[in-house]
Amino acid sequence: METHRDRLNGGKKAGGLVKKSVPGPPLISIITVVHNAGDALVRTIREVRQQTYPHKEHIIIDGGSTDGTLEILRNDSDIDYWVSEVDQGIYDAMDKGIEAADGTWLYFLGVDDVFNSRDTLASIFGGRYDLEDADLVLGNVYTQGGLFRSRFSRALYFKNTVHHQGVFYRSHVFDQFRYCRSLKSGHARRCYGISGDYRLNLMLFLQSATCIYVDKTIARCQGGISVQGKLQGYIEEILIRHESVGFFKSLFFDVFTFFRYLYKMASKRA
Repeated sequence: METHRDRLNGGKKAGGLVKKSVPGPPLISIITVVHNAGDALVRTIREVRQQTYPHKEHIIIDGGSTDGTLEILRNDSDIDYWVSEVDQGIYDAMDKGIEAADGTWLYFLGVDDVFNSRDTLASIFGGRYDLEDADLVLGNVYTQGGLFRSRFSRALYFKNTVHHQGVFYRSHVFDQFRYCRSLKSGHARRCYGISGDYRLNLMLFLQSATCIYVDKTIARCQGGISVQGKLQGYIEEILIRHESVGFFKSLFFDVFTFFRYLYKMASKRA
């Protein structure tokens, strides 16, 4: 298989065909991060195209795959935009997707995950809901453990209660945020490997962002690194809380994080 370290890109946008939001239904940027998962990517591309909502773009960020993913991207002329290069992990790749997006709303669709139905986007952005003042839109996600209902509340002090596949972010949220880079200084900052979503969601809650919850199932999720119970994820959760609300205010919630980790480990041994 071809290997590369240089930045490669393509798609309609690279050729000058850029979709823009117009008055009426908003443009949705669907961002998929992939690395050596070509077969799953083919399904994800098909999944996005089957959405009945027409105002969407699909941005694919590949981390320099060596399994044939690059050939899939090169040979599909209907992809809106793709880039392939070695990156620093999933959140670095998501930052690249944010920079490439032109939509009013951004959604991160995992390469192993699917929308709940072909009408998911249309049911939310087709005009039924008043989303004009919303900074984020939450919905439900089917997971291996059952139905997950995201919550944007004080519960975020304890842990991330917003599922990665169950939230749409308005693009202006990212005028002030990147996962792995400070927009103020332009320099790299701590890039978390598992809990970067928690950093964003807690920041938005502390800023009193406007959230609208729709009681609809957005996606079906196969899992993800953040639910594997790795110690790194719990440590990152504590660090993000300290970074966001301060050391002393975090201590009470840190105790719960510690006991959640112990419970997870005990459950695995049972």
